[in-house]
Amino acid sequence: MQRQGVPAAEEALASGQAKAILVLKGHDEGIARLCVQARAAGVPVHEITDRDMWRMAQPGDQASPSVLTLVGRDPEAANINELMARGGMLLCLDGVAYAGNMGFSVRTAEVAGAAGVVLATEQPIPGRAWKDLRHSSMQATRFIPVVECSIEEAIASAKSEGYRVVVVEDVGDTDLPDVDLTGDVMLVVGAEAEGVSTTALDAADAVVRLPMHGFVPSYNLQVAVACACVEAARQRR
Repeated sequence: MQRQGVPAAEEALASGQAKAILVLKGHDEGIARLCVQARAAGVPVHEITDRDMWRMAQPGDQASPSVLTLVGRDPEAANINELMARGGMLLCLDGVAYAGNMGFSVRTAEVAGAAGVVLATEQPIPGRAWKDLRHSSMQATRFIPVVECSIEEAIASAKSEGYRVVVVEDVGDTDLPDVDLTGDVMLVVGAEAEGVSTTALDAADAVVRLPMHGFVPSYNLQVAVACACVEAARQRR
């Protein structure tokens, strides 16, 4: 969630709720003092342009605020177990390798209010791919935790913390709106070519299939992620 304006930022800092603060580049002395206070409290400060401030502010305001404060969700997590322990809705990308798809998914999950994103890969993601991921996410990685692990680790951690595992795959026999996506739940979406792993399918509490009526046999990954995250956001509203 976000809070707008300097007074809201000061209140969030005083209560310990502030997780990150965004300020306009070239800010005045008052905001500069706020930045010093935030950094002293260990709260990240991001300087952004007026256009980005306008884009990220909640709709409805005529003028862009000078400060935005992230409250609630901690944007950092050291590992999968720390992330899982927080509860909420998680998006897990099972075997997805293309940085563009990962970045899009991180942005979608952040907008939908997910607690975090799990990148379940067999090999560590190289630094260049992380750079491309952050770029394609529109820098949403600043506001939501993203952790790497194997799908086996993700499933084991989810089960130990009592999460329900919901897989989106074309072998599903349940419609997405018919599955409870509230509470602690991990949504699993696989790569377009390979799909979701057997490990995830075997552990799933539900396997859902998106409606498809065309000649081409599947949607692309970004559509599947968007459908799952928007439905989760609708149910959790």
